[in-house]
Parts: sequence; structure tokens; C-alpha cells
Amino acid sequence: MAAKKRHLGGEFKPHVRSGDEVLILAGKDVGERGRVAKVMPQWERAIVEGRNIVIRHQKARGGQQVTAEQRAGRISKPAPIHVSNLMVICPSCNQPTRIGHQRQEGKWVRFCKREGCGEIIDRRETT
Repeated sequence: MAAKKRHLGGEFKPHVRSGDEVLILAGKDVGERGRVAKVMPQWERAIVEGRNIVIRHQKARGGQQVTAEQRAGRISKPAPIHVSNLMVICPSCNQPTRIGHQRQEGKWVRFCKREGCGEIIDRRETT
């Protein structure tokens, strides 16, 4: 059964963002780390690169030029994971951590709540 759309736009803001390194807390890949490829806030789910791989059987579609998504056979691809089963890994202390929010220079930023760390998790753009 496909995941139900639970939120309209702007109602739910997940604690993970694309590009974050996360630890998987539940499911068949429990205890493994990976990088978030895509976040789907409407469904409260995220796709983690190389984790939660499922096999889909599909028929060939399309005309003469068949792309990778249109070929027939057993296709392996990552399936979405609920965001409650993901924990962000702090880039500075390299440990799974809970996320805190604070205002810095007029913007909300995420920070590591692990004892003794407190580093900013958000990526800074250098221009």
C-alpha cells in the first residue's frame, strides 16, 4: 500500500534535509548510515542513498529508444523511510544527535544537542 499524503504544503517541516548524513533507527537497514537524497514532507518520508533497497518487477514501456527507467526486468531502487526512523549525524562530532534550532544572524539554524558539542549542523555557503 502506498503512503498516504498526510500534510498539505507547509504544514510539516522534517528535521532532516537533503544532503544530511543520517543513521537508520528502524527497519531492515537498522544501524546503517547513509546520505539523504530526497525529502518528501507531504508523506513524512525521505530517500536515503543505497539504503532500504527494494526490487520492483516492471514491464518495458516506451517506443524504440528505451531508457533505464523504461526497461523490463527486476529494478532495484531505494524506497522511502519515515523521518522518525532517521537520526541526523553531526558533521563535527560524527555522532548521531538530536537537532535543536536557534536564531543566528537573523536566520534559524540547526545545531547538535549532544553534550559538549553544540556545533551548527547547517551547511554554510562561502561566497
